[in-house]
Amino acid sequence: MRNALSYQRIPPVFAGEDLFSSIAYIRANAAAQRMSSPKVARLVPQPDGTQPEEFAHISSFALVQKGGKLLLIRRLRPERWAGKWCIPGALLLYGEDPEAGARRVVKEQLGADATGVKLLDVQSYGDKHWDICFVYRVETPEIGKVGQDFDKTEYFEFASLPAETRDDHKEVIELARWKRVV
Repeated sequence: MRNALSYQRIPPVFAGEDLFSSIAYIRANAAAQRMSSPKVARLVPQPDGTQPEEFAHISSFALVQKGGKLLLIRRLRPERWAGKWCIPGALLLYGEDPEAGARRVVKEQLGADATGVKLLDVQSYGDKHWDICFVYRVETPEIGKVGQDFDKTEYFEFASLPAETRDDHKEVIELARWKRVV
């Protein structure tokens, strides 16, 4: 059983007990680990290459369209995504407003200013982790110099995305099309 207030796994022994007993256990456990609070415990950095058992990615994606085509950006880094086409997007910074995140993505990845930003969809996926994706339509007068982790941008027809498009980004595009928001 998971407790939404603590973001920690509650041992099964508490599954049938009341919420206050469960919270008391978590607080005592956090204190024993010298953590200031259960919520802070989830924010403690993990050793390199590891992630906590349960985690969520919260992202903003910027769909830039021109003449019925979608702008994708090709990654250079990280290595596992090198050569893959992506929707401009990124994880939100802690406490960042999703629209501000979309504007930041356009600035950092496309070297442009977002002139029009409209929320199209909020999507949720989960298997190895939980993804919450804010999908925005973004207008920009021109594309500038792409960020250092990218090498180029290109517009593609929705029906003929490159084979090298990241699978998770294809899912975002396909669901947005299915919902008829793009």
